Formats: sequence, structure tokens, C-alpha cells
Amino acid sequence: MPSPPSRPRGGRRGALIGGPTRTLAPRNGGIRTSNEPDQSRRGPNLLFVILDAVRSQSVRWSGGEPAAETPVLDRLVSDGATVFDRMVAPANWTIPAHMSFFTGTYPSAHGLRTFVKGPPPFETLASWLNRRGYATGLFTEQLHLVSGYGLEEGFEVRQATRIMQSNDDRSSLHRLFGRRKLLYARSLRETIRAIPPVVLPVNALNYRSEVAFKRERTTEFVPRAFREWVTGRDRHRPFFAFVNLVNCHEPYPELDGRDGAGFFPRWFSRTARYYLLAIPELQQHVPWALLERAYREAIRQADAKVGQLLEPLEESGELDHTLVVVTSDHGQSFGEQGNVYHGCGATESISRVPCLVRPPEGIDLPRRVEPWVSLTELSGWFRAAAGGKAPFDATGRAPFPFVPQSREAGVVYFEGGPASDQNRSLRGVRLDLAWNHRLIAAYRNEEKLLLDLATGTIDRWEFPGDPDSSAPTRLTPAEAVTARQEVFGPYEHWESERRAARGSAPVVEAELDEQMRSWGYE
Repeated sequence: MPSPPSRPRGGRRGALIGGPTRTLAPRNGGIRTSNEPDQSRRGPNLLFVILDAVRSQSVRWSGGEPAAETPVLDRLVSDGATVFDRMVAPANWTIPAHMSFFTGTYPSAHGLRTFVKGPPPFETLASWLNRRGYATGLFTEQLHLVSGYGLEEGFEVRQATRIMQSNDDRSSLHRLFGRRKLLYARSLRETIRAIPPVVLPVNALNYRSEVAFKRERTTEFVPRAFREWVTGRDRHRPFFAFVNLVNCHEPYPELDGRDGAGFFPRWFSRTARYYLLAIPELQQHVPWALLERAYREAIRQADAKVGQLLEPLEESGELDHTLVVVTSDHGQSFGEQGNVYHGCGATESISRVPCLVRPPEGIDLPRRVEPWVSLTELSGWFRAAAGGKAPFDATGRAPFPFVPQSREAGVVYFEGGPASDQNRSLRGVRLDLAWNHRLIAAYRNEEKLLLDLATGTIDRWEFPGDPDSSAPTRLTPAEAVTARQEVFGPYEHWESERRAARGSAPVVEAELDEQMRSWGYE
């Protein structure tokens, strides 16, 4: 992939929100008033944007083809943002990934893999920055971030489109059936397996409810709340703002009768992830190409919201004093290796995410970072920038790891599975399939190694091939023993350290354990 053009040197950078390039002149003829903060005497502003569930292979500047239209992000790249060729998420779904961002540790070190409420296991990035004088604000369409899992720790301001106490709060359908035996009953699964169209009336109930829930979250609320906060705050304090946008999360209501799909394919495309995973035979009925098209449209919508976030910063002249990081918490899968959306497996479509970093004025960063990099580095980037340092070097590493467990030189890890949702409905389903095992992927040099903790087997792929479309080489037992010690040893050691320090109490509440048994699970 060719390198983007070099960043202009000197002067203000071009406008990012469309229209002609313009220069923002200093107010009062360049004479600073007592109400204007001296940017040179404080850390830069920090804006951290997560485009939830965006994979690298659907973004052009991240190597994707076919790619979504992303004019705002494209302009950030042409304006000098650093692009990461091999960025790897720490986990395959929201909660463990975000705890990794905020603590600089992998899931094996922080241990938050499911819905367990309580304080964070380490001091969070927001808490660290807040103690150093930063105004901190969280603006989210992803409701898990404000549901008591420790992810909101350290944010002075917390704005969400909705507050949920449990999954049953999603809709009247969830309140009526969310914890009933019907939706997850083995008898219903077997009936659908034998007669696939039986899933269609289930889809009619579930899909409409999920679309309504998503539309309620993906309004203009977050960009508007961010604008009000960032323009109304005390500008003598630098800010750290975290934003999560869920436009790209399933379901995809753009898929309708105008897309060329027939009645049955269109209705099968509305099948919930649970049924597509629990009954893999259903996947052959789904028009994946049409779903991906709707997904790319969702990425375009999220890109437009990034533009809305940047507008007030550009209008006030603060954008050039702001470190902007845009990335994703995990990717999204459309049937690759039997994976559906996310929260399952360790395929490239889920583990690889786009990432760009636009530095503030006065900080020079490489235009492209080619080695493997983990998003666990993000915490170090922001802390380094707050201290006046360059966030990372040519390898993508922060000047030093703020939490020692955050990395192992030369190896980047990704944890996939087991699949999880708020009802634990997949916990005991299809344990014969690898996506429902705990999987640890390790990236180093030109290879990907995948450890299945349920079987102890290790598979290997070589790059530049695509592990999502090619068969792996299975390591011999002797080779697997060596690789597990040399490659995966540090990751498993952090798990052992955590358990020794905090114990290994069960993470599933008693009520949900009883519920699982009522469905016939062990």
C-alpha cells in the first residue's frame, strides 16, 4: 500500500470538515487575553474515538477492499495522521477490550471478560489524567461503558444515550422473554435446525426490537453532548474525551427490499447472532455480501459523526492542540471461518482494526507504522502525550509501558472467546466448535499462532496470506509445547499472577447459573 502524502510543515493545517481549506487566525491580533489558556504550558487535549465494531479490511486507508466511504477520516490521513498497518485489538468484544484500553493490560492481566460489576482492577487512564489536571468526559452510544463494570471510572462527565441496568431493559421484548426458556430452549434450536424457516417468525420479533434499540442510541445525542461540554468547559484545563459510536454494530436496518435480495434471504439476514452460531447450518441462507454492503454504509455514517466531533475543535482553534486517536474496539465478521459479527472466535475480521493518530502541532510522528501493534499501547500513548512526549516511536510503542504486563517485546496478543452475551445464552451451546473456546492469537514477525485452550492445539499461518481464507498448519505436539512456553508463556503467566493476587472466584452470578441449568446446560 503506498504511503500517504507527507504532512504539511509550518502554519495551520487544512480544515477537516469539508469546504475549502482555511486558516484560523488568532483572536485579538494574536495578543493572548487573560481568559485564553497558554497552550505551550500545558499538555495537549486528548480525543479518543472508538468506532465500535469496525474492521480494518473495510477501511480503504487500512488496506480494505471493498471499502467504506470515509471522507472525514481520509482527510485526517491526508492531513498527516499516522496510519497503522497491523493494529490488533486485545479482545473480541466490548467490555474486555475497553478495560485493556483504559488500563494498558491484556484480558489475562485485568481479568474482566464478562458482565461483572465493580471497580477496575488497575487505575484507569481517565483517573490518571484527571489527577494531573485534565477535564475528563465520556460520551457513549455503547451502554456497557456506563453500566458499572469499572469502565467509567475517572470520568468527571458521563453522557450516554440511555442507562441500562440489565439486558432486560433493552425493550419490551427482552422484558417479556429475555430470561424465559423459550428463546434459548434446546427444543427450539433443534426445530430450527430441521426446518430453517422456523427462525423467521423469531426474527420478526427480535429484529424489529433490536433495530429500534439501535436507532434510539445512534442519534445526534453524543456529538451534541460533546460539543456542549467541550465548548462550555474551563479552557484553562486540557481535556481528555472518550467517545464510542455504535453505528457499525449489528443489526443493519439499511438492508431492505431495494437491495435486490429476495424475501427469504432478506429475512434470514435478520437472524440473531445466537441462532447463527448455535445452528451453523443457517449461515448458508444469509446474504453476507448484502450485509457487508449495509455495514459499509454504517461506517460512512460513523465517519460523518467523527466530523461532527471535530467541528467545535476546529471552530475554536483547539484542533491543532489536540491529539486525535480514531480506532475500533474489535472488528466484525460476516461468516469468515464460521464467525458471526463479534464476541466469538479469533479470525482476522475480528482481531484486526483500523487506527489513525493525528498529532497536535509540534509533535512529529511517523506517517505509517508497519510492525504489529496492540491497542493496549493506547494508555501509554495518551499518558506520554500528556507529559509532553511523542506518544509512540516508529514501532508504535509508547516511550515506556505504564503497566508492566501490557506487552511482551515482539509479540502481540488477541483473546477470542468464549462467546458471551448478557444472558450467557451461548455459554453451554456448541462447545464442539472452536469459536466457543477460549482462543489466544499471537502475532509476531510474519506469522500468526492460535492457541486453543480447550484442546491445547496450536495452529499457524504465514503472512502475507489471509488466515480467514486459508487453512493453517497444525503444530506437532512437541512444537506446540515449545510454542506455548516461548510465545504464549507471558500471556498465561499474567493470568496466573492475577489469580494468585485476587483469587479465582466464579464470575457468573448465582441467578444466571440457575438460569443456565434451567435451559439444560451444565
